[in-house]
Amino acid sequence: MKKTKDKTKKTKAGKKTTLLSGAAKSIKNLRKSKLSTTQKVLGGAALMALGVGYLAKRLNGNDLPARPDATTTADADAAESSLAAMDANA
Repeated sequence: MKKTKDKTKKTKAGKKTTLLSGAAKSIKNLRKSKLSTTQKVLGGAALMALGVGYLAKRLNGNDLPARPDATTTADADAAESSLAAMDANA
């Protein structure tokens, strides 16, 4: 007769299916721990930097309107005068 019983292996939780569920689990773990003020400030700054980087990557500069400046206005005027010259020749 055996002195020890056969123990069943405990299964670990599967991989996180989505990024959102992984983030939710991480936030729950952080709520249980105590963070210093410095850790909170640095963590917030890191999250903000990641968010700004994500938005910049997502927008990719295409959705942002260009600010009119001297070179843009001069280029637009040159293009208009070129088009006007072409229309006059036609």
